[in-house]
Amino acid sequence: MDLRQLGEWKLIRRIKTSFPASRHGDLVLGLGDDAAVIRTRSDKSLLLTTDLLVEGVDFDLSLCSYKQIGYKALAVNLSDIAAMGGRPRYFLVSLAIPSRASVSFVDQLYQGMQGLAKQFKVALIGGDTSSSPRDLFLNLVVAGEIEPSKLVRRAGARIGDRIFVTGTLGDSRAGLEILKSQGASSKMQTNSKRAVKRGARSLPFAALIHRHLYPMPRLREGRLLATEGLASAMLDLSDGLASDLRRLCEASRVGALIDPAFLPISPSLTRYAGFKERKSSDYALKGGEDFELLFTVPPSRIARLIQLQQREHLKVTQIGVIRPRREGVSMLARNGEKKKLNLVGYEHFRRK
Repeated sequence: MDLRQLGEWKLIRRIKTSFPASRHGDLVLGLGDDAAVIRTRSDKSLLLTTDLLVEGVDFDLSLCSYKQIGYKALAVNLSDIAAMGGRPRYFLVSLAIPSRASVSFVDQLYQGMQGLAKQFKVALIGGDTSSSPRDLFLNLVVAGEIEPSKLVRRAGARIGDRIFVTGTLGDSRAGLEILKSQGASSKMQTNSKRAVKRGARSLPFAALIHRHLYPMPRLREGRLLATEGLASAMLDLSDGLASDLRRLCEASRVGALIDPAFLPISPSLTRYAGFKERKSSDYALKGGEDFELLFTVPPSRIARLIQLQQREHLKVTQIGVIRPRREGVSMLARNGEKKKLNLVGYEHFRRK
């Protein structure tokens, strides 16, 4: 059996079963969530997360700049800290880059991280560099902190909890699709990057491209949901709603029912899907790299969430409800009947 047959998530479970749960008293949460959790003090726990970006797999240098890659590398790690309700504090960067690459390219990678690091007050404290025979490899480790009583895991949803998401869904997938469609023309690609950078209105669907190249980690939202005690379970949407909802349900040992009619879709995606003669909900369900938060809220806390929405101007949308595990993960069809949510988002090693 090769990795294409096994798949990414079965591989992760295989690795996890090879290492018995640690008996270290200070380890709160190990493999299987958005970040590991280690108790460092009575009032604080350490959050640790890492993410690897590989040229040709996670990014295409014909579609984005080194600066955009640097930004995204830090953003996706900060998103994991957001999903736990924590605050990011420090990060480390390990870089393998072809020796033929220009020094300015490396400068641009780190420039892409600088603005985001400054915005969220995250300090670069180390890392490693190496040469690569051909492609660029970029790995970040982010350390954050969380009060033990405020920690939000994937394994916390209960039957009857309502399912919510932040922001809008599917924009990133559409943005990548647009970039790929323009990839054959270097002139169009140059124009599109310039348009995104300066926020020009002349390029159709520039907002979708921007959402793909510059995802915003929902640290403020994750922190508020955790400190207000509203989210019973939470993760970030990295591989698509259909796939990530299954992961939350698997961790919580529950099922779910969502209504595609309530998926938050941006006006730009609505226009683009119409132009492509496709359903915008398909982008929302299967599209990866939105890095919005998917979370559940007990019915008793909905009123508090509504108050928080109004007070803090949070953009969150209820899309479904947690159901018994035996019902699986389903969605409502147009005729009102339930059908299994068999759509999948992005997964490494999966056969095309």
